[in-house]
Amino acid sequence: MQDMPLLHRVLEVEALGFRRSGAAHVGVLITPWSMNLLRLPDADAIPEGRTGTRELPRGAVDFVGAREEGIGPYETCSLFSPMFRFADQDAARAVAFETLSLLLQPGPDLKPAEPRRRGGPIAALRRNADQDFDRRGFLRGAFLDDDTDSR
Repeated sequence: MQDMPLLHRVLEVEALGFRRSGAAHVGVLITPWSMNLLRLPDADAIPEGRTGTRELPRGAVDFVGAREEGIGPYETCSLFSPMFRFADQDAARAVAFETLSLLLQPGPDLKPAEPRRRGGPIAALRRNADQDFDRRGFLRGAFLDDDTDSR
């Protein structure tokens, strides 16, 4: 990743905040190119490359199954990419911990989740698979939007 334009050089790779949530450990992985919510399941992992929904205390979250030698199966949900919005590692850590706090602690303001209208970002990706995107639109994730003005 050293020569990639998406690399934010002030950030480091760091795994933090892992705690038990149901039948898995959940935490955040910060890298110079992305921030991901990671779920390390005890069993019944989402198959590699497939998408599945997991219930966290604050509601449903879509994860993608993955596997890494030495770690085994894990599940990932992208939070930020690229990482240029973060001034430094401390800012990224603060957002990571706040995200975990919001997702893993039920709160008094928790309302029943509304049904997803059109299937979320994976469904949007499938709907937009045949669309042409310019480089900027692609790098900004326009293929995950339902807004046709971003193409």
